[in-house]
Amino acid sequence: MKRTKHYVKLPSYVVLIVAILFFIFPIYWAVATSFKEAKLAFSESPVWLFKTRFENYKVVIFERNLPRFLINSVIVTLLSTLLTLALGVCVGYSIAIRKIKGGNQIASWILSLRMVPPIVTAVPIYLIARRLNLLDTHLVLILVYAFMNLPVASWLIKSYFEDIPLELEEAAIVDGCTYSQALVKIILPLASPGIAATGVICAIFAWNEFLYANILTGNVANTAPVALTAYATPVGILWGEIFAAGSLIMLPVIVAGLALQRYLVRGLTLGALKE
Repeated sequence: MKRTKHYVKLPSYVVLIVAILFFIFPIYWAVATSFKEAKLAFSESPVWLFKTRFENYKVVIFERNLPRFLINSVIVTLLSTLLTLALGVCVGYSIAIRKIKGGNQIASWILSLRMVPPIVTAVPIYLIARRLNLLDTHLVLILVYAFMNLPVASWLIKSYFEDIPLELEEAAIVDGCTYSQALVKIILPLASPGIAATGVICAIFAWNEFLYANILTGNVANTAPVALTAYATPVGILWGEIFAAGSLIMLPVIVAGLALQRYLVRGLTLGALKE
């Protein structure tokens, strides 16, 4: 009987393995190429066995000053994510818990803002930032990324708050809590997995963003994705260094994702089943 069950599940395992290889292989190839000599990176036949070299990493770290760009990305990503979550909690609380009039319509309108192509708002944002002397600063990217991620964060946090029984807040009010105390002591802890998952998603969006960072920053506040453009020189594209820099840029996101995996899974599945 058990053997029959294994045979039934076999196609699922095959599909799962193929899907994993499909998504993992480009990352493996990028990382492997970063350790190769330049002439092996694009040889006519793929080179699977090679002598590991760290020259590309030495160049991007010590000569290209990649750590400075990574620090800029960390600052912008962390602060914009915190700002997005703070605003998202306020919006989600107002719509889901306080039941403001027209809340669902407002939520739909907010989410529709995320569907606007970024290039449409790039020029107006550039002109506003120039007028306010915010170009090439961390602040302008923090504000823009918060604006960019707020629709998704508001919608997700709203859905997490809707799964929390209102009776819990009412019981806290009866026990003497104010609404703000009930939010901090009761609602936020219950929704913390969902808020953490939302934070991870917003952080990934901010970390990978290129268009606004390329338009709004110069030599001071450049982020890591923008720094990759420096490897396309008039002489040629430095693929080995690009892959080395790209591998280092991917690393913080992968580490954060693994560290917060438990909250991410709980948060994304929170509210998946409803009565």
